Amino acid sequence: MEIPVRPNIFTQPENSGWVRTLARFGFAAKGLVYVLIGALSLQAAFSGGGRAAGEHEAVGVLGEQPFGQALLIVVGIGLLGYALWREVLALKDPGHVGHDAKGTAERVGWAVSGVISAGLAITAFQLALGRGSGGGDGSHTWVGKVMEQPFGGVLVGIAGLAVIAVAVQQLRKAMRSRFARDLSTQRMSPPERTWVFRMARVGLVSRGVVLGIIGAALIQAALAHDPGQSKGVGEALSTVAASPFGSVLLVLVAAGLCAYGVYMFFCTKYSKLAHPAA
Repeated sequence: MEIPVRPNIFTQPENSGWVRTLARFGFAAKGLVYVLIGALSLQAAFSGGGRAAGEHEAVGVLGEQPFGQALLIVVGIGLLGYALWREVLALKDPGHVGHDAKGTAERVGWAVSGVISAGLAITAFQLALGRGSGGGDGSHTWVGKVMEQPFGGVLVGIAGLAVIAVAVQQLRKAMRSRFARDLSTQRMSPPERTWVFRMARVGLVSRGVVLGIIGAALIQAALAHDPGQSKGVGEALSTVAASPFGSVLLVLVAAGLCAYGVYMFFCTKYSKLAHPAA
């Protein structure tokens, strides 16, 4: 009698139900954060004053709500789950994107996304414990710490190039609808498919724009060896607002980030990688 072998969650974490559950939970947490970023930035654009919001400001708003401490802990766990899942994608490649140039770029993007989500999860836990995050997006802090290390400027420059590569990848996914490969589109009704594709395209373009600004700022900071020239999400949106026709552009990008958040909510249900039976 043959004994069925259960998947080993340490050698095959992509086959583990709890990891996939964390992935779906993480999609929801990330979606909530991006909707808040977009909504707060829209508020700043329409009010004609105030500062565009970044990820840290969005998490801070969660803590101001009723039962805010519990909400921060739940969102933090979700973001950690998302970070874990992205690293699983990068290391184990359950999506079979391969090791060629395109596949490697995709996996680097997953790894970068996981690191960013993990950092944001830590911020959520710090706020839940009553420890301030220091305000802002925190980009100057980590860039400054990296620059203090040997070859720190080079590492920051490489990080900037990696972020720009992810930004280009986001734009390509939007323009060529490559996001559809990760979704179980056959399970969607026609209206759902229409809205998922709209939210994904608009959201990925907006996220690509923001990441492109962040990546360029990291390279500039590396060349000048000045951490103060780096930017986080909020500062990238402020850069958009300061450009010609800035108010209009900020509205468009902020609305796009809201759309990206909605797309993340759809992924909790339709992502192939988070639903192995799909």
